[in-house]
Amino acid sequence: GSSLAIGTFTAACGFIFSFSRLVAMEVDLHHNKRMRLAHSSKLLVSAVAKQTLLFLIVGLLAVGVWLLYRGSALGWLSLGLAAWPWMLHVAVARWLRDIPANIAGTSMGDRLESGLLRRLPAKPSPQDVAIALQTTPGARFFIARFNISPAQIGQISSTEASELDRIWQTAVEIQQKVGGEVVTSASMAAALVLDSPYANDFLAQQSLGPDDILAGADWYQHVQDVIDEFSKPKKNGGFARDWAFGYTPLLERFGVNISNTITRNRLPNTKLESHMASVDQMVQFLSNSSRPNVALIGPLGVGKMAIVEAFAEKILVDPAIAKSLRYNQIISLDASSLISAAPGRGQLEQLVNNVLVEAHKAKNIIICLDNAQLFFEDGTGSVNLSNVLLPVLEGGALRMILTMDNQRWLQISQHMPALATALNRITVDPPTRHETMRVLQLQLIALEYHRKVSVMYKALQVAYDLAERYIQEQAMPGKAIRLLESSLTNAENGRLTPVGVQRTVEQMVGVKVGSVNAVEERQTLLNMEQLIHERMIDQERAVKVVSDALRRARSGVRNQNRPIGTFLFLGPTGVGKTELSKALAAVYFGGEDHLVRIDMNEYLRAADLPRLIADAASNEHSLAAQVSRQPFSVVLLDEIEKAHPDILLTLLQVLDEGVLRDIKGRSVSFKDAIIIATSNAGAARIYEYVQAGKPLAGLQQQLLDELISAGTFKPEFINRFDETVLFTPLGKAELGQIADLILVEVNRTLDTQKVAVQLQPEAREMLIEAGYDPQFGARPMRRAVQRTVENVVARRMLEGTATPGQTIDITAEDIKSGLAGG
Repeated sequence: GSSLAIGTFTAACGFIFSFSRLVAMEVDLHHNKRMRLAHSSKLLVSAVAKQTLLFLIVGLLAVGVWLLYRGSALGWLSLGLAAWPWMLHVAVARWLRDIPANIAGTSMGDRLESGLLRRLPAKPSPQDVAIALQTTPGARFFIARFNISPAQIGQISSTEASELDRIWQTAVEIQQKVGGEVVTSASMAAALVLDSPYANDFLAQQSLGPDDILAGADWYQHVQDVIDEFSKPKKNGGFARDWAFGYTPLLERFGVNISNTITRNRLPNTKLESHMASVDQMVQFLSNSSRPNVALIGPLGVGKMAIVEAFAEKILVDPAIAKSLRYNQIISLDASSLISAAPGRGQLEQLVNNVLVEAHKAKNIIICLDNAQLFFEDGTGSVNLSNVLLPVLEGGALRMILTMDNQRWLQISQHMPALATALNRITVDPPTRHETMRVLQLQLIALEYHRKVSVMYKALQVAYDLAERYIQEQAMPGKAIRLLESSLTNAENGRLTPVGVQRTVEQMVGVKVGSVNAVEERQTLLNMEQLIHERMIDQERAVKVVSDALRRARSGVRNQNRPIGTFLFLGPTGVGKTELSKALAAVYFGGEDHLVRIDMNEYLRAADLPRLIADAASNEHSLAAQVSRQPFSVVLLDEIEKAHPDILLTLLQVLDEGVLRDIKGRSVSFKDAIIIATSNAGAARIYEYVQAGKPLAGLQQQLLDELISAGTFKPEFINRFDETVLFTPLGKAELGQIADLILVEVNRTLDTQKVAVQLQPEAREMLIEAGYDPQFGARPMRRAVQRTVENVVARRMLEGTATPGQTIDITAEDIKSGLAGG
C-alpha cells in the first residue's frame, strides 16, 4: 500500500510541476505569449490527460481511505494529495481548455480560437491551418452545412507560411462583420476558402458563392452568441417569487405557465429587433395602471407567442424592469380545457370568472389569451365570453395579453367596437428574411437533435424561398419552420439537402419545383410538340408557344414572379383551342383533372365577381378555390370575351403578377399555372382570310386592332398575354386526321371488352364528308362518329355478332345507314 501511495504521489508531483510551470506562464498572456501557453497546455487538455487526472484523483482517494482503514497516518497525506490533481483538473476545465483572448492584440496568437491555436505548428502555412481545422467545431459546422471539409480546403490552400498573414487579416475582417472578439474556427475556415485563387471554381462546384460562406460564418457566430447568453446565470426570483403570492389551483389546472417554460428545459429565444420593439411596447402598456392590456395582432405563424415569451423573460431577468411587472408570471388559458370542464354557458362564465378572480388575488399574474377569438365568438371549440372579459379589460384590474390574427380582429372589432376601444393594439408584421433565418437557425438545434439530421445551408435558403411562394395560410417564420419540419422525413444519409425540401413541396402542393433530373421528364419536355399532336391536329404555332413556355419554366430561365405562360387563343369553334388545353394538362401536368376550366359566359355581370374569387369554404368550384387547391395546372378561361369588363379588370393582376386575391383578401398564386384564354371573337374574319388563301400571320395585328376598336377587349388586357395565337379553320385533310384520333379513343374505350374497330377507306371518306363543317370545326365530326361508328358497334355487341378478340370492320354502307338513321 505504501508503494502504491508513493508511486501515485510521484505521478501527482509530475502533474503539479507541469501545472506550476503553466501558472508561471500565465503572465505571458499579457505579453502576447498566448500561443506558447496554448502549445504548452496541449498535453493537459487532451483526453489522455483528463483520464489520467481522474485516475489519480480516484486512486489517491482510494489509497487514502485504505490506509486510514489500516490505521496508517499516510492516509491523510494521500487524501491531501488528491486535492492537487483535482485543482489541476478544475484549472484545465476552466481556463486552459479555452484560453482567454488578448483582445487588445491583433496577432493570431492573441485572438484565434484556442482550440485551433494549440493545433498549429510554430510557423504555420494556410495548408497547416486547414489540417488543424479538422477536429474543430467550425470545421464540423462547415461539413454539416456546406459539405465542405478541411481536406477540401487544404487542397486549395497554399503551403507558403508567408501567405498566412493575408488570410489572417481576412479572418479578422470576417469576424468583425459577424461579431465576437475571438476569431473562430468557422471564420478561419471561411477566410481560407475566400482567399484562395481557386475560390470561385471551388464554390461554383458546390453551387455556392462568397456571400454564402460569409453567411455560414455569421450563422456559426450567431448560435455561439445565443448559447453563451443562454448559459449566463439569471436572477428570476426563484422560489421566493412563487411563495410570495397566493394559492392558484384553477390557474394551474386550466393554464400554462409561460414564465416557467422559459426557465426550465427551453431553447434560447431569438431576440429579433422587430420583436423586441413590440416587447418594449408591451412593457409600456402593461405598466399602465388604467388600461394594463395588450392585443398582439398579426397573421398566423408570425411569432406572436414568441413575443409573449420574450416579454415573460424580460420581466423575470431584467433588473431595470418596472417594479409593478418584476417577477410577474404569464399564464396562458386553455379554451378547450375550460369548455370541457364547464360545457354550459352559465357554468363556463362562472368558471372563467373564478379563474380571473384567482389571478387578481395572486397579484403577480398576467393572463394570456392565445387565439383570443376563441373567447369572443361562438363555434366549435370556442365560446363568446365577452360579458365576462370585456368588463375586466375596461376596468383594468387585471393585466391581460391577447393574440389574434388580422382577419379575426377586424371581424370582432366590427361586432364589438367596445373591445377594440378597450385594447392597446400592437401590430406584429412578418420578420425580414435575415430575421427569419435567425429564427430558423435556432429552431434547427432542437429539430436536428430529435431527428438526428443535419440541415444544409442551401436547404435552409430553399426552405425559406419555397415556403414564401407556396404556403399561403401562414406567415414567416412559422411557414418556413413548418416546411423544414416536414422536409426532415426526406433527408438522405442523415442530411437534409435542397432536393429534400423541393421533394416535400412537390408532395405537399403538387408543384414541380426541383431541377429536371429524371430522364422521362427531360424527354417529355424535349418532345412536347409531338406528344401533344398525338391528341390534336394542326395548330403548329399554338402547340409550339405553350411547349416553349414549359421548357423555359422547368429550365429556370423564366420570370418566377409571373405565371408559366399566358396565352390568348382566337379562332372559330371546334378548331382545338380547348383540346390543346386538355392535351397540355394530360401530357405534362399529370392528367386532365389538372385542367381548371372556367366558363366566362357565367360571369356576365359585375355582381358575379364574388363567385369567381370565393374561397373554398364558400364555393369550391370558384377560380380562386380551384387554383388554391391545385396551383400546378392549366387554367382555361373559356369564351373570355363574354365576361363583364370588371371581371376582366380583376384578371389583369393574375395575368401580370400571377396573384389573385380571394374574397377574404388572401393571395392565391397562379405562378405555377399556364393560363389560356379562348375566344371566338373575330372567327368570321379569320375564316375569310383563310378562304382567300392569305397567311394568318398577316391578319393577327389587324384583327387585334379591330377587336380593340369594337370594344371587345381593352389594349391593357391584350398586352398582358405573352402570346396571342390565331387558330386556323380545319380543312378536310385535318378533319380526316381528327377522325383517326377519335377512332383511337373509341378503340381505347372498347379495349376492356377486347373488341376493336377499323374503317374501310370508302367509309373514312364518307365520314369526313359527313363531319365537315367549316363553321364548327371538329365538333360535327364527333357527332358523326357517334351516329355511325359507335351505333354500329353497340348494335353488333347486343346482337352477339361482335365477340371478344374480333375487329369490327366499318363499311361505307354502315356509315350511310348510320347517317340516314341520324
